[in-house]
Amino acid sequence: MRRSFVSISGSLAAPLFVLMVARLAPAGELSRGDKLRALYSNQFAFDRRGIPIISIAIAEGLDLATIEATVPPRLLPDGEDGPEVVGGTTWEVHLEHATRAELEHFAVLGSRAVAQSADLPALFSGARQRGLQPRLIEIGTVFGVKGHVFDNRAFLLGDGPWPTAEAAQQRARALAPAASGEQATVVSQLRQRPSALLEAVDPRSGARVRAIDALWFAPATPDGQLSLRLRAGGPSHAYWGQVYVTVDRTSRLVVVNAVPADKLLAGLVPAEIFPSAPPAALAAQAIAARGDLLAKIGTRHLTDPYRICSWQHCQVYRGVGSEQPGTTAAVAATRGLVLTRRGGGLVTALYSAHCGGHGEDNDAVWPAAPDSALRGRLDGGDATDQRRFGQGMTEQTIEDWLQHRPQSWCARSGMNRDKLRWRFELSPQRVQRLLQPLGIGGLRGAIVLRRGRSGRVILLRLEGTSGTREVKGELVIRRLFGGLPSSMFVAHPLRDARGQLLPGGLEIIGGGWGHGVGMCQTGAIGMAQAGRTFEQILQHYYPDTELRRAY
Repeated sequence: MRRSFVSISGSLAAPLFVLMVARLAPAGELSRGDKLRALYSNQFAFDRRGIPIISIAIAEGLDLATIEATVPPRLLPDGEDGPEVVGGTTWEVHLEHATRAELEHFAVLGSRAVAQSADLPALFSGARQRGLQPRLIEIGTVFGVKGHVFDNRAFLLGDGPWPTAEAAQQRARALAPAASGEQATVVSQLRQRPSALLEAVDPRSGARVRAIDALWFAPATPDGQLSLRLRAGGPSHAYWGQVYVTVDRTSRLVVVNAVPADKLLAGLVPAEIFPSAPPAALAAQAIAARGDLLAKIGTRHLTDPYRICSWQHCQVYRGVGSEQPGTTAAVAATRGLVLTRRGGGLVTALYSAHCGGHGEDNDAVWPAAPDSALRGRLDGGDATDQRRFGQGMTEQTIEDWLQHRPQSWCARSGMNRDKLRWRFELSPQRVQRLLQPLGIGGLRGAIVLRRGRSGRVILLRLEGTSGTREVKGELVIRRLFGGLPSSMFVAHPLRDARGQLLPGGLEIIGGGWGHGVGMCQTGAIGMAQAGRTFEQILQHYYPDTELRRAY
């Protein structure tokens, strides 16, 4: 029998309001508790057309959330199949009271995909022998469609639990010393979910609806829209699908959009590639974005009541209004298509704007196991390019590479021409400002200790008048120098127009735009312009993979 707390008060006799009494839930139907647990689950739900529903956070840390629609939305205090309230066009949701979540934190010792997990028992035993407190933590998701199993799970070996994220971070740093070039990582899990009493108020009638932990809102029609307004008088953003309001781990409101994957992709893909690109490039981008989206499920926001966020951390998303005809058509034409490994499992189909003529290995950019589908190599090129640079970049070849304009697919594209090669001058004063947080004084030298296959700088030693620091990580290094387009660069002492040395200044010569892992979006456009199909584009950028229909 279903147990829940729903309180409805106010002028429900007014013509605008209809209260629909819930039918008794048949066996197998989700209880309210099941539905709340599902908010934290890494399993998929599907809509009536068989498309996965993605829960994406659109706002959090709120005291008040205003849900609007041109046609009065359905308020579902108990989720679908529960009581339904149809009121006015606006509902304001706030917290009556809330209890914070209880978390536990682990320093990550290592990770393995399911297909690479045979050595986990040995790793676990080794951790115990070192006096650690190992625990296996499963992330990712697995689902089956039409006889195919899509398994994107991985196992993390964590040390803990630790009472705070800071304590776990300190432990992780101790276990991954800076000299190793590894990155210290932490994973957090819920020990106890947060709890709250929510109240939704119709400002026109004064009607109030209270419920424990979550309130669901649905548009009046299946293809309708809902809007969210974060503050009175502020702008609103429209979204497809349902919206639910619940409490986050810090006892504040979070608003989540539960949207079919392809509706979401139609709004995402135009921001990832020129909508005017050839259809084959748009189709390749739609498939890559779909795979990247599905592969993230269950690997992020493990302590949050949603699967991904709509910010830079996961995927920037602004709801209805960013769709373009060409990209929407590409999403529809490739419905359900994803890249998989030949042994099964989704490929995390990463991509970047411009590889600079050479792609990068995934494990050079992020702390992860090498992925055969994400290997750096020349982006095409002629026989001369292959002979000179086909084995990757070294300190001996990177200068020649950056002075060279390869015959790569991205170079042949008419897009992003200024990103193939670029040059910046950083004055001594600017360099000192940028490096001030490191506390090394004026810069004396920048020495590359490690490069990826493409020549991207992965580990850098900076020598200053007051000390020396090592900086690791492709993105960290780019940001350190004021936001370089990529870390594929060489740095020389800066000279003025007369050739005089400017101590502490830098001339930076580089190539590419982004991390360079996976598909080069500019190169995909170049391939499409040359008549290549989306299948050929994907095989070029994601070797040893195959296309399958996930839904």
